[in-house]
Amino acid sequence: MKTVYIILIVIVLLITSGYLFIRFSLLRSKDFKPDNSKSRSFLDLRPSIIAKIQQLVKDGSGGLYLLSIEKIEPNVLSSRVDIIKASITPDSTALNKLDKANNLSDNLFKISFASLHIEGIGLNDLLSKEHLKLKNILVKAHVIEVYHAKRIYNQPMKLPNQNATLYDLINKKIKSLAVDRIEVTGGTIINHDPGAKTNSRLNDVHIKMNGVLVDSSTEFDKSRFLYARQVEISTRNFGGKTPDNMYFFNCGTMSISTIQNKLSVLQFELHPVGGKKQFENKLDARKEMYDIKLPQIKLSGLNWWRLQNEQCIDAKQSIIHNGICKVFLDRSLPFRNVKQNNFPQQLLMRIPIPIYISKMRLVNSNLYYSEYNPGMSKTGTISINNISGSITNITNMPEKIRRNEWLTIKGSGIFMHKVPLTNGFQFNLAKFKTGDFTMDLDIKAMDSTILNPISVPMGEFMIKKGSIQRGIAHVKGNNFKATGNGLLLYKDLYLVGLKQKNNEPGKIKKKSLLSFLGNLLLIKNANPSRGDPPRYKQFESIRGPHTTFMSLVWKTIYIGILKTIGLPERFADKPY
Repeated sequence: MKTVYIILIVIVLLITSGYLFIRFSLLRSKDFKPDNSKSRSFLDLRPSIIAKIQQLVKDGSGGLYLLSIEKIEPNVLSSRVDIIKASITPDSTALNKLDKANNLSDNLFKISFASLHIEGIGLNDLLSKEHLKLKNILVKAHVIEVYHAKRIYNQPMKLPNQNATLYDLINKKIKSLAVDRIEVTGGTIINHDPGAKTNSRLNDVHIKMNGVLVDSSTEFDKSRFLYARQVEISTRNFGGKTPDNMYFFNCGTMSISTIQNKLSVLQFELHPVGGKKQFENKLDARKEMYDIKLPQIKLSGLNWWRLQNEQCIDAKQSIIHNGICKVFLDRSLPFRNVKQNNFPQQLLMRIPIPIYISKMRLVNSNLYYSEYNPGMSKTGTISINNISGSITNITNMPEKIRRNEWLTIKGSGIFMHKVPLTNGFQFNLAKFKTGDFTMDLDIKAMDSTILNPISVPMGEFMIKKGSIQRGIAHVKGNNFKATGNGLLLYKDLYLVGLKQKNNEPGKIKKKSLLSFLGNLLLIKNANPSRGDPPRYKQFESIRGPHTTFMSLVWKTIYIGILKTIGLPERFADKPY
């Protein structure tokens, strides 16, 4: 009997000592005092656990962030902890202090969640263990708000820990963190940027991560993404407005899967805010309006480590299926001066994050370019359908450009729904400042009258008859001018000049006498002319202050066409 008493006394002493150790040693915190008014009894450790976790969050963030927990339910026997309604917010006093010391990051966070469920954790794991291993973490209905503000003192050099890895940030408190599975459901991420007129928002965010390990062995493990062996992330209805408030964009779904090694976007759309009329009401000078639909975009062969640690998009391949791009220009608006550095490769080099896509494929896509001509009160549309091709070496990264300085575009399609054509561009990335590029065009045989839906509203002439056997053009240009050479083979050409009837917008009449004289005296109705070899032409166009990249290319080719058929080059200069 004496032995039994001794055992009972030892058990009581162990329990008492353990409780006192947990409460007054492990759970001791210097800044956060337990709110024991909410304790169910003297043995209730929950207020002390909350205070300790709050202290860890504050210490771990250098005093910047505060944790609020409405309710916590630890279950020591089943190694489980449930946290209900918690939030992490910046402490205004610490924020102002860090800002005055020029030591505040450009990004601040507010985080809240409805519930956090952790399995496989004990008190010792949570509060003192150097190597933490958990089974499952389940988060429901979280909201992460990111407040971005560029601070001048961060521009010359980044904060010491701004490029630090997650392991760098935690290794003073813990040597390793392992989680078998993390699942986040029903999340929202909101980005507040004072440079943008509207906030961007990710809705219905779902995250699944398997085999998470944060330690010195995985710090630079390029086979992992976010320290996990497998990651799946998805969001729905991600949308917002562009920084200039001119366009609205939306993604039906966006997903990342390291299992399938791809990033996918479905139903991406970009539309002018309020439609064409509202878009033009905001303009004081002519500017192209875009309307884009991309049902499916895929990036595969991504370097996940670079995406995580360097915010760099490095992919082997991208595919765009069934894309539709519509471009509209209203020539009734005044000309605007165009910056010289707006060629495609120059825009690519201005993207603020490093990009490298080895090859992008276009499959069954469509392009429509329309112009409204006030001189005829009509709109003409150029269409190229069933576009298939590739874009290789899409990059703004110096090390990639040193290996290959050319961004190359090659494609084929159907011009005006009837005529096969092939087209190609090459942009010199090493000489992006001067905008060096080349372009090649090859269009097959057609009845010339196919061009009337373009020539009547946009060129103010009609092709009464004629046929084209082939058209070939090569253009070489830069910021200042474009030169080229080409061959246009045709026969039986007869053009009729047109003009709008006075006071009757949209109605046109023929310039019969001028057309007759022009066809008789100026226009060469065939190439080659009877008994002569084909006429190859050299042509040149000087870039004016109002000339965009595509208008420079088109004007250069148009001058070649005018020279071939015998009309003056000045016809290429539009009065409006």
